[in-house]
Amino acid sequence: MLEIGYKFNNEDLLKNAFIHTSYAYEQKKDIKSNERLEFLGDAVLELVISEYIYLKYPKLPEGEMTKVRASVVCEKSLYNVAIRHNFSDFLIVGKCEDKGNKGVRKPSMLADCVEAVIGAIYLDGGYENAKKFIIDNLSEAVSESVKGLGIKDYKTTLQELLQRNPKCEISYVVEKEEGPEHDKIFYVKLIYNSKVIGKGKGKSKKAAEQEAAKKGLEKYKNEK
Repeated sequence: MLEIGYKFNNEDLLKNAFIHTSYAYEQKKDIKSNERLEFLGDAVLELVISEYIYLKYPKLPEGEMTKVRASVVCEKSLYNVAIRHNFSDFLIVGKCEDKGNKGVRKPSMLADCVEAVIGAIYLDGGYENAKKFIIDNLSEAVSESVKGLGIKDYKTTLQELLQRNPKCEISYVVEKEEGPEHDKIFYVKLIYNSKVIGKGKGKSKKAAEQEAAKKGLEKYKNEK
């Protein structure tokens, strides 16, 4: 059973949100794909996230608000939402698409499906219900993106310091990954001339590397 935190009055809208173009084309009948719902959902999504960022972070300048929105209203974030709710179990695609991908749903398909579901919720229950679905599923992504704006580039700073030594060798190695595909935690170690001088973890390799570099920078300064 699909659980998204919203009960549809018109379930045909929900069903339509899961019909991929490839299936609609193959049926040769009066079956509509989810493309129109996706178009509508995309507009609603951008408005909701823009409004949320504007109200939640009143001190963010326009340029940074744009960066945050772009990092949230993207295929990766929407794909994570689809995985969280098992959309791949419900998306109906054509035989050619299924055969070519061996039953695996492409991230772009699932991301588009999320937008279609948003459009369906908007038509069925109005703006506030669509907004609730979006915020429930993407507010954490917004928060992580805003935190990222304040991350100092520790990697560059450390590299500039260490590379004063012409024999400097720096590498970042992923030690392990934990958690489901949509919510992974990465563990990274920083190696300087064969020695581990810092370790970090984060929800992306980049964030984990930055934390490892920060620890390495602190160690370097303490040893000076």
